Amino acid sequence: MRLKSLVLAAIPAAFLGVMAAAPSASAWSPGNCQTGTFCVWPEYWYGDTDMPPSLVTESEWSGSALGHIFYNRTSRDVSMTYVVVGHEEQGPETACVSSNHGSYFTMPMHVTDIAWREDDGSPCW
Repeated sequence: MRLKSLVLAAIPAAFLGVMAAAPSASAWSPGNCQTGTFCVWPEYWYGDTDMPPSLVTESEWSGSALGHIFYNRTSRDVSMTYVVVGHEEQGPETACVSSNHGSYFTMPMHVTDIAWREDDGSPCW
């Protein structure tokens, strides 16, 4: 019985170790996204990369670009419209991405529109 208690106690400790190693959104690197551009990458990665982005734009854009990670390296906040892959019937969603910030999605998405943000007082991440 004591062995079972030790094993059960070790599980939360192992989980906390994995969570501590996970990157925070603010730690994302712009990778190979040039200054003045908004970039989307089709695969999940952390840190600098030479993986080609699926989308690089210096201006407003519409279309469809597969992505897991995005980074706004422009001087303006951006409204990004996206649909999570496999959830087309529930989208699209729009999010605000602050200047010089990036983040990731745990599931693949399709970015469908990039527009300069009109400040409506809602938070931008």
